[in-house]
Amino acid sequence: MKILRALEAFPHTGKPLKVAFVVAVSLVAGATMSLAQPLAVPNHSFESQSGVGWPFGTNPNVDNWQKIAEPAYFPLVSGGQIPWYGTAGVFIDTTPYGNRVGTQAGYILAFPQVTLFQDYSVSPAFNATFEIGKAYNLTIGVFGKGSSAPLAPGSTLTLSLYYRNGLGDKVTVGSTPVVYSAATFPSGGPFNFIDYQVNVPTVQAGDAWAGQYIGVQLESTIPIELTTGGNWDFDNVRLTAVPEPSALALLGMGLGGGLLARRRKS
Repeated sequence: MKILRALEAFPHTGKPLKVAFVVAVSLVAGATMSLAQPLAVPNHSFESQSGVGWPFGTNPNVDNWQKIAEPAYFPLVSGGQIPWYGTAGVFIDTTPYGNRVGTQAGYILAFPQVTLFQDYSVSPAFNATFEIGKAYNLTIGVFGKGSSAPLAPGSTLTLSLYYRNGLGDKVTVGSTPVVYSAATFPSGGPFNFIDYQVNVPTVQAGDAWAGQYIGVQLESTIPIELTTGGNWDFDNVRLTAVPEPSALALLGMGLGGGLLARRRKS
């Protein structure tokens, strides 16, 4: 519609030329989408390590992903029944999720600060950087549910992209909260992961994260007073970089302008 409104500024432009102009701009828009570059996130579907041989097919060891150190509050809340290292990991999906990739998925128990993260400093195989002139999209399939007890309404899992500053601290560039409700995540199934996205706009030369290694993080951000049990399951981490559309848009306008010029000369 915006393209057609723009063409109204050229009342003497013939219909064939208008069609050609729309086609040219559409081709450029399609080219922008086709240039989206997938970036490999190691162990993106949580197939490693295997849950085979572990109780309930659940393995707290996750290749390429790391957990934070145990926070001081945790022993008081868990009562010593759950070790911190067991609050996140992988599991063999026997439910199963209809849109699962592979045979396993990841999990995070709904305690505050339970985290899985990955960046170059902990996983050198993940060497993608925030490049100037590109926007970034992180997509993760998520499902919230109960195990011994259901998740409390309002429980949150925060997905984020970050970089590390000169002190090695993680600095968030973009984030999206996943908020639990029984309506969004029905307990009766059928079970399918729901895609949530984190979008980072086009990186500019002056941005502090320009040229820095990309980090991906999943963190249980549930308030401690809502901690009643339950867990977040997730799968299929996808990261893409998209070139700045303005350059291609200018190309499209150039094509259209060229067509208009040729029309006027004729």
